[in-house]
Amino acid sequence: MRNCGKLSDLPVWSLVLIILFCRLDVSGSIELRRVLNVTSHRLVKRGTNGFSEEEKVAMVLAHNEARAKEGAADMLAMHWDEALESSAQAHTDRCNFEHSTKMERSNIGGHKVVGENLYFSTGKTIPKHALDAWYEEKKDYDFATAICRPGEVCGHYKQVVWAKSYALGCGKKLCSTLTGTGYKDVISNANYITCQYGPAGNTIGRPLYIDGMACSMCPPDRYCRESLCGKEILLD
Repeated sequence: MRNCGKLSDLPVWSLVLIILFCRLDVSGSIELRRVLNVTSHRLVKRGTNGFSEEEKVAMVLAHNEARAKEGAADMLAMHWDEALESSAQAHTDRCNFEHSTKMERSNIGGHKVVGENLYFSTGKTIPKHALDAWYEEKKDYDFATAICRPGEVCGHYKQVVWAKSYALGCGKKLCSTLTGTGYKDVISNANYITCQYGPAGNTIGRPLYIDGMACSMCPPDRYCRESLCGKEILLD
């Protein structure tokens, strides 16, 4: 058996992997570190903070299903973006239900500015609940004027279906206390979700997309997939 060094300070799951690698006589500490890092990352993602791989796929699918329903000629399919995910998670970790600043959302993932949607719930929550709440604002959007109806909020819906936005990254956290909600008291045990979009959409007074036959105005580097202008990779 190989000499694996001092193990007393490592967590149990790490010890199991190290023992396995030593018994199998796997050579090279670089490969061992790589496996430990990947395993650690996956364990974190399965907790209350951050999206699991399954949740990422589900969130991209939910967005694309909503976008496909709009009847747009130029609607791009969305894919998951790790740079946006990291930025969105950093904002979510603050447990403050207020938008990040424009500066904080600048120059991320190759986008000059990215958009942002926020959601929280104190009940049992899956990521799609956030998407459903944002998309429900469609009833308050005036397509004739390309703005929200007076006194109503529809910016989340506009960002969800903004045709030119194609990169999506989200973060989530179970916040023991959530501030900035507008309520007098802080919210306890809130499921908080932030999604960021590249490039940013929701420009006031501009149409969300071009009406027409699905995919009839796709960019040259896109092809038609389920009524959206897509690429081969759904999840980066």
